[in-house]
Amino acid sequence: METLSNMNKQRKRISIPLLLIVGLLIYCWTMILFTDAIATWQHYTGLLLFLPKVFLYFSNLAKVVVGTVIYLVLATFNLLAITPVIQTSWITLNFAKPISTPPIQLLSFGIFALYVILNLDTLIEMRLDYREAKAFKAGMNKDLKHKP
Repeated sequence: METLSNMNKQRKRISIPLLLIVGLLIYCWTMILFTDAIATWQHYTGLLLFLPKVFLYFSNLAKVVVGTVIYLVLATFNLLAITPVIQTSWITLNFAKPISTPPIQLLSFGIFALYVILNLDTLIEMRLDYREAKAFKAGMNKDLKHKP
């Protein structure tokens, strides 16, 4: 019963940022379809890459966690768009030679930060499980090689 409770908590923490993304995508495509906003390749990419996440949300929660991190990183660095207007920001430090950060979408970065904060324990557990499985598999292969 505790496992079911943990899965429900995990599903809720994953749902908050996903619902924000759904709301932004609905707003984005409403503006594109009913105003003079023009869809770019980033808008199409954002919509197409989000659709599999809806299916995976109900079938494989672990893939949704990783897929959403990748999705939000792509959105942060302007490789997909979840808003009708693509607005980028960057910081330039003027020393002897100016140093700039890469241009990012602040809204996507904010949702990414919220997602990581809400799901940090899940991401850490997934990483540890992956490393444990990898070490176990390497140990199994080593044992199989040394058997007579």
